[in-house]
Amino acid sequence: MSPLQRLAWDSGFLGFPVARLVAQELSAAALTALLHQSRAAGIRLIYLIADPAAAETAVVARQAGGWLADRKMTFTQEIAALPVAHPIGLHAAQIVPVSVFTPQLECLAWQSGEFSRFRRDARFERHVFTDLYSQWLRASLAGEMARVVFASLTPEGRETGLLTLDQQGNDATIGLLAVAAEARGHGIAHQLVETAQLQARAWGCTRLQVVTQRDNEAACHFYTRCGFELSREERIYHVWL
Repeated sequence: MSPLQRLAWDSGFLGFPVARLVAQELSAAALTALLHQSRAAGIRLIYLIADPAAAETAVVARQAGGWLADRKMTFTQEIAALPVAHPIGLHAAQIVPVSVFTPQLECLAWQSGEFSRFRRDARFERHVFTDLYSQWLRASLAGEMARVVFASLTPEGRETGLLTLDQQGNDATIGLLAVAAEARGHGIAHQLVETAQLQARAWGCTRLQVVTQRDNEAACHFYTRCGFELSREERIYHVWL
């Protein structure tokens, strides 16, 4: 299988050819050749995935005009051995499953992507980031990108927190997670993660994972405090051709 993979969804969403290139096993010469081939094939953007320790890859990426868009951090937690705190129902008045799109949930989805490479890359128009995260939310609510969506509600019914949770076999994955700025500091994020842990266990999962960015130091510290451990780090370069 070629390390260069055309991405149909991304290409359709962005309106130009996009590909993904995993560089871990490639020499500098092979990587340079693939970038030249991509340019000749009309590919406009490559997501170049590299190991943080791959110095040669970093040099080639920079030489090709690549921008370090993301230092992707995957945190995992074994949940089978976690103590059972209390049933999900204890938070029923505050943390509830939701399935209806609202403008407030959309704002929370945007907040969850504050450090997203699609927001930080100046080559993208601003609407690319907001459209992407709005679609992510809608697909999650429809059960396409998440098995369940949880929201934290005020007594008046306003959403102050958002968490999407999906399942792949024995693994559960947190996708979007955000708390409204005015509601932070009250433990809502911890309650959302705790709800995800309990729900994942109810599904029979043994592990919970979440992805964030190294630049998002607050999120990295938060997940560590919640008992997650760093399991993988990758660097993603945006190479515009």
